[in-house]
Amino acid sequence: MKKKNKNLGWINESFNYIDSVTMIDKSGTIVVKKRFNPRFSDEQNRIDNQWAVGKNLLEVFPSLSHEDSSLIQALTTGKIVCYEAQEVLNHEGGISITNNITFPIVSRGEILGAIELSRDVTHRAGLNGMEAEKPEKTREKKGKAKYTIDDIVTQSRKMIAIKEKIRKIADSSSSVLIYGETGTGKELIVSAIHNASERKDKPFLALNCAALPESILEGLLFGSQKGAFTGAENKKGMFEEANGGTIYLDEINSMPLTIQAKLLRVLQDKAVTPLGGSKPVDLDVRIIASTNVPVRELVKSGLMRKDILYRINTINIEIPPLRERLEDIILLAYHFIDKYNEEFGKNVKGISKEAVAFLMTQHWHGNVRELEHVIESAMNIMGDSGEIGLEQIPVHLNDDFEGQESLTEDLGNSNYSEYTPSLTESLEAYEKKLVNAALVESHYNVSLAAELLKIPRTSLNYKIKKYGLEKHI
Repeated sequence: MKKKNKNLGWINESFNYIDSVTMIDKSGTIVVKKRFNPRFSDEQNRIDNQWAVGKNLLEVFPSLSHEDSSLIQALTTGKIVCYEAQEVLNHEGGISITNNITFPIVSRGEILGAIELSRDVTHRAGLNGMEAEKPEKTREKKGKAKYTIDDIVTQSRKMIAIKEKIRKIADSSSSVLIYGETGTGKELIVSAIHNASERKDKPFLALNCAALPESILEGLLFGSQKGAFTGAENKKGMFEEANGGTIYLDEINSMPLTIQAKLLRVLQDKAVTPLGGSKPVDLDVRIIASTNVPVRELVKSGLMRKDILYRINTINIEIPPLRERLEDIILLAYHFIDKYNEEFGKNVKGISKEAVAFLMTQHWHGNVRELEHVIESAMNIMGDSGEIGLEQIPVHLNDDFEGQESLTEDLGNSNYSEYTPSLTESLEAYEKKLVNAALVESHYNVSLAAELLKIPRTSLNYKIKKYGLEKHI
């Protein structure tokens, strides 16, 4: 685990032993709750654990919020979260104080749940009648956006145009809707917008709408007042917490329609009323939302209300998938090599020609995120120096059916599984992809495509004939 705070000596001390394990699924439902705390009887531990399983996390611990719960943070961010002295109020009104380390459960890029290891420090925190310490969080500082425009690594014309658009719209208060496939870097673009704006020193809060059920999502967004429901406390919602800044609603297409209706009211009135409350709170919050479903399909599919889509889609940004940014693949790969050289203390020099050719022929279903995972995996299994070769490339890429099918088509071979392409053939497949991408980008204007590829027009005409692409001209 990468420690982001120097004052983390408590981690080693606290986790010499643990006395509680809690696991939630991606809906926030507790699926495992084991407590081994000696200050409770075995029977009490058994009853409490059985009661908690199958219930929503916030039903068992109603005092928790998006910002206070390490489990929800791990679930929504996909990052390891450490809390020292987390204070929670359970459904019976009892207070517990724990040291926690929480891990997201991730499979193939999808967050499936989170698991938390805890040590109860309630008695220690309350010695001599002293009030317990407030949580110290080693995650990102609350309310800060991580990335800037300079973190967008690209030489793609489409991505450079997006960077220019960010600069132009950064100080606007209008809502933004971002579309991009999974792994294209939507969070990167959102953070860059916030940090380029006059709101950069104001709060930035992000929420994955697909990670939480309606019962949790509503309270997190709008807040609640005591008595609104059983166990409810006076809590600010994320809109109120983000006042003056930016709120990012990731995968807004997964937001339940009933909550979309309440969000529409917030957009119209520029105010939010907590659950159980009667007095609205005025807001000055910029809303940025993202979706992995094309905008034109959102309303047609019934995933989003037309009225809220039109409100949020005031400014639209579409992030191209990595397969349409071929010129970025190796640039990004070297960027990730630099990143993990520093993180792993290695001195990897680069990527072999064979590996370059192989990477360039992949479909990249997981886009930039998948490419980063491939480079990270390769660097984990190789020595401290040298080049990344084909032998370090994760096996799952070879099992990518669509990627194999695409490469097979490019090489004119009907059975790729029985054929290993030579370096020359792999490079030709890569070149064909680049030529085709330039033609598409230039709307099949040969002069413009040649300019994009930085080759003479006569050379491009030769390659168009060589790869049978003249039928498109």
